[in-house]
Amino acid sequence: MKVLETRVEQITDEDTSINDLCFRPDGSQLIVAAGNKVLVFDPLDCKLIKGLAGHKETVYCLSYAKDGSLFASGGADKTVIIWTTELEGILRFQLINRLEPLSIRLLLFI
Repeated sequence: MKVLETRVEQITDEDTSINDLCFRPDGSQLIVAAGNKVLVFDPLDCKLIKGLAGHKETVYCLSYAKDGSLFASGGADKTVIIWTTELEGILRFQLINRLEPLSIRLLLFI
C-alpha cells in the first residue's frame, strides 16, 4: 500500500488521500480514487495506465461490474460516471438536490 500511496503523491503532486480502490474482476487493473481523479494502474508494477478526469470534486467510491466491462466512480460533486474498459466516460449522472449537501459515498453494480 505504501508503494501505491507514493505513486499517487508523485502523480498528483500533492498529499492526496486514497479514498477507495478496486481491482478489475480478472485482476488486470487497479482503479484508485485520489482527489478529484480516478487513477488506473497496472497492479503488477504500480505503473499508471491513465488518469481519468471527469469529477469536479473529491472522488469517494469506485465499483466494477461483475464482468469487468464497466466501472463507476462517484463523489462529492454528486456525480456518478460510468467508464468503459477503454477508459472512456460513457454516462454521467448528477444528483441535483438543493435541500441539503450530499455526496455519493457508495456504488455497487448488481
